[in-house]
Amino acid sequence: MHKHVLPPLFLLAALPAALAQAQELIPQGDTAAAIDQVTVVGSRARNRTVFDSAVPIDRFGAREVQNALSSGEVGAALQALAPSINFPRIESSGASDSVRGVQLRGLAPDQVLVLINGKRRHASSVLDTESSFAGTVPVDVNAIPPGAIDHIEILRDGAGAQYGSDAVAGVINIVLKQQRTGGSASVSYGANHTDFKPSNDTKTDGQTKIVNADYGVPLGDAGFFRFGAESRSRNPTQRAGFSDAGWTSWNYTPADQALDGKVVFKSGDSPSHNNYAFYNALLPLGDGVDAYSFATANKRKSDGSAYFRYPGDPSNVTTVYPNGYRPVTHGDSTDLSVVAGLRIASGGWNWDLSARHGSNKFDYDVSNSLNASLGAQSPTSFHLASFDYRQNAVNADLTRELNFGVPVNLAIGAEYIRETYTSSPGDAASYAAGAITDAPPGAQAGPGLRPQDAFDGSRNISAVYIDIESDITKQLLVGAAARYSDYSDFGSASTGKLSARYKFTDQFLLRASLSNSFRAPALVQTGFRFSTLNFNSDGSGLQTASLLPASDALARAFGAQDLKPEKSTNLSLGLAWKPARNTSFTLDGYRIKIKDRITRTSDLQSDAATAYLAGIGRNDIQSVAYLANLLDTTTTGLDAVLNHDLSFAGGKLDLNAALNLNKTRIDAVHQSSAALAKIDPELTVLTDTSLFRIRNASPKNKLVLSADWQAAQWGLLARATRFGPLKDFSYDEDAEVIDGVHAQRFGAVWTLDLEAQYKLTRQLTLSLGADNILDRYPQRVRETNNATYGGALPYNFINPIGVNGAYFYARARYTF
Repeated sequence: MHKHVLPPLFLLAALPAALAQAQELIPQGDTAAAIDQVTVVGSRARNRTVFDSAVPIDRFGAREVQNALSSGEVGAALQALAPSINFPRIESSGASDSVRGVQLRGLAPDQVLVLINGKRRHASSVLDTESSFAGTVPVDVNAIPPGAIDHIEILRDGAGAQYGSDAVAGVINIVLKQQRTGGSASVSYGANHTDFKPSNDTKTDGQTKIVNADYGVPLGDAGFFRFGAESRSRNPTQRAGFSDAGWTSWNYTPADQALDGKVVFKSGDSPSHNNYAFYNALLPLGDGVDAYSFATANKRKSDGSAYFRYPGDPSNVTTVYPNGYRPVTHGDSTDLSVVAGLRIASGGWNWDLSARHGSNKFDYDVSNSLNASLGAQSPTSFHLASFDYRQNAVNADLTRELNFGVPVNLAIGAEYIRETYTSSPGDAASYAAGAITDAPPGAQAGPGLRPQDAFDGSRNISAVYIDIESDITKQLLVGAAARYSDYSDFGSASTGKLSARYKFTDQFLLRASLSNSFRAPALVQTGFRFSTLNFNSDGSGLQTASLLPASDALARAFGAQDLKPEKSTNLSLGLAWKPARNTSFTLDGYRIKIKDRITRTSDLQSDAATAYLAGIGRNDIQSVAYLANLLDTTTTGLDAVLNHDLSFAGGKLDLNAALNLNKTRIDAVHQSSAALAKIDPELTVLTDTSLFRIRNASPKNKLVLSADWQAAQWGLLARATRFGPLKDFSYDEDAEVIDGVHAQRFGAVWTLDLEAQYKLTRQLTLSLGADNILDRYPQRVRETNNATYGGALPYNFINPIGVNGAYFYARARYTF
């Protein structure tokens, strides 16, 4: 265990006793603590509370969620609330600027399952190509309307047998608002205001405007129809430094050199505009039958940041861009999810019959670009590709309470899913190879997808499950679950889970679980392909790298094989303790072993590889990458959570402390490839630098301390978060050698969020706040040309704190 996190852990362990003593001196509030709230996720038994569960669960109520949504991003709110979740930002990455996934317990974004009202959420149509977890297909949590959320439950345990594929690290269940009457409307405005040291400049940017409203209409005596809409627009932030990167231009002309000392690159958040809509409805039909439905919709337009092209580089045509240019990519995402079903109580059984549709379409364009091989006649704007993913499903879930001398809760169910994924080509000029043969073909920040590379695929998934839970005695709860899944493209698998909880007293219990999961490759992973510009192997320049599906003939020539499902086992052991009515402490350790983990290869690039590509007529790319089952890993960690509620200064004060310790070990690397050796025997499928980032891409620890005080008129919130130290590889050959790789250590970073709320009237609340009010940044990258690209990129993007500095905001909320 890292020496710097031992003091916080001892503090967490010692605080309950001290708080219990304080509890006796302070009058208690009437509101139930979060740990005593009933949870939907983790158990199909009715009225199971967070504390009584056999697995660790976090529940964040409406006020906590609202306080964390200052920027309007659901992913950022999850990171602020839960120490086991990170939401790293990306820089200069194109499509990854538009779609970002969350990490749970340090694992990849597609190894966490996301539910809405307990129903599976569809994934994005875009594969992550350039983040620390390149090759994953995350759920786009920022497509979920923030104003629709009532509360959030996070199951920190493997749950593949209960909920199906992807629930490797755990499950995030987002529950929508369901109030029958009344409504709310809010307006907020915020901006980043920061002292940016690399350019000795005070910046105000990232202006963000959010407007939302929702309203409830009663349906019958117990039904409701809750609906709402939201709009959020964000200006870009610019955190690139002065650059002396003219040397990276192929020709290094005087025009290139003249740009040294200027800010020509882009780093930071992209501009974006989001429109959201949602509804959540329940209609009692009588005789124990309820009809329900809910839906979310999101339309997002966002820009991405490409690298600057210097005037004298072959990628430029000086008559078009005499001073060089930086292409701007444009993502246009349309996301829709609709669920409808019936709940029927009959003959002792509770039936839940539902159908759902989820879809995500992503149109990808670029402007301020050109196809240099077409010369001065080249267009400057291109359509690069379109990606469309759809998921349709039907579910039948049945639960029943039985008694065989002891109470038994039985759940059985079946699911059928139909998935389709298509990719469509870009404009002809976006991938054309023109008459100028010494210039790179295709649109810069592309090239576009060629017609012969388009994909049209589908598959069917069938599954059945059984889930049993029983209070064997007043103290002992045991559970068992099993699932059989059949994929039309990857075969079948069986998964299971055992769990137990033993109460020594009503205030103290131990819990444990053992499970295995099966995660088939996502349909998008089997068919996605695209090319991007990125650093070459030594960081001395840029190259066009083509990411190919494993089935592609060129990928096969470089060693690709058929993808296999990932298989994992998850072991957890923990305790929960309530030393006083409004005080709780939980401690849970875990170990997650993943076999055949799907990973993007390194960019397979060398002189021999370039010669091979030229020999087969692929002058448009300089390197090849693909997805493969390359790794076996073990992730171990510890979660500690302390909560205490008390009456204070005429109001209610909630104190929380939560710590996550996390470490990933690589057990095996499947490097051998006879096909790749034929092209270049010196190439390896994964370089040492790629392996280094996989091991160290997430903080090894994260601590969240918060205090939330609420009185009749005033409210105050303070949240301090410590992101633990990181390591990342470096292109600087003078950097420290760690595990055989030139690398840099980045120290821990604290960030402080503050918010003050004042109720002007019973219905109108005004709020002022700041995220990262101390204007903290990650430790800077070593100031060498290769490491920072001549000073252009002064900060490493993998740190979850981001590179935007302080964000100040004001909000007005009206309830009616």
